[in-house]
Amino acid sequence: MNSIQIPIYCFAPSGKITDIESVARAKSFLEGLGFELHNIECANRVYQRFAGSDQERLNEINDLPEITSSIGPNIALAMRGGYGISRLLPHIQWDRLAKAVDDGLIIVGHSDLTALEIGLFAKTGRVSYAGPMLSYDFGRHPSELSQFTLNHFQEAIAHQRFEVDVRHDQHWLETPQLSGEGVLWGGNLSILVSLLSTSYFPSKSMIKNGILFIEDVNEHPYRIERMLLQLLQAGVLESQQVIIFGDFSSYQLSQHDDGYDLNACVAQIKSQLKELGTKTQILNNLPFGHCQDKLTLPVGKKCLFNANKEGFILKSI
Repeated sequence: MNSIQIPIYCFAPSGKITDIESVARAKSFLEGLGFELHNIECANRVYQRFAGSDQERLNEINDLPEITSSIGPNIALAMRGGYGISRLLPHIQWDRLAKAVDDGLIIVGHSDLTALEIGLFAKTGRVSYAGPMLSYDFGRHPSELSQFTLNHFQEAIAHQRFEVDVRHDQHWLETPQLSGEGVLWGGNLSILVSLLSTSYFPSKSMIKNGILFIEDVNEHPYRIERMLLQLLQAGVLESQQVIIFGDFSSYQLSQHDDGYDLNACVAQIKSQLKELGTKTQILNNLPFGHCQDKLTLPVGKKCLFNANKEGFILKSI
């Protein structure tokens, strides 16, 4: 399957577009690559801080099966994240969405899209893709467009596979060598925590011995620690083989922190994992999140990892 032949169906399930010119740039860029774009006008919807009313945004998600029946396999590419999908979760027609995925629907996005992707996995076991978005990523000014992001997006869409070799000091890893395989799952940390103890969070059997990847933006390290502790105390972290940190950015340390930073946060989490007797390890610098260079990661798919102090390889099976 060639990604250039797969049409893109744009949808806006979360926040309103704040830079409408980014949509025009993205349209020009993606059409220049040979993609056929549908429903680009969803970028114009505005209701309060959202890209349309709850009903409009819900209908757009629940219409994806009909769209797939009409135009065939397609990429449902989110406009942007923000907030809004959590409101819609009880009314999403999960079984019909799963059937659309079976028929070739490929859902792609990150940030608030974590709620839809994790919900889809929890409810149906289907795979979606944590990856770039139309306005946020492909709508950047030409000088800021990431070839890395585009390459991994096209590879994931065309062949449903990915591989990345991260060459960066793994200072949180506590073993000389680490390898294994498991279900890759995760996304935005704040959204993941908001789904705990709901039917939209994967069961323990679905994520046992899993590979959890996380990212967030505008969250101070103490807030990151608090969210990780909630996952730990809920029995989630100790069941993972590895936790992989993506991009955590746009926070500012202050004099009040007095040396407390992300390293201190992770040290606390590692300490409590040790107390539980778990072998869970933590890796860092996965190119994913609210950053320029990002992977397109299959949420809910089995993957392999191989790590040492110099870096790690992560790839789909």
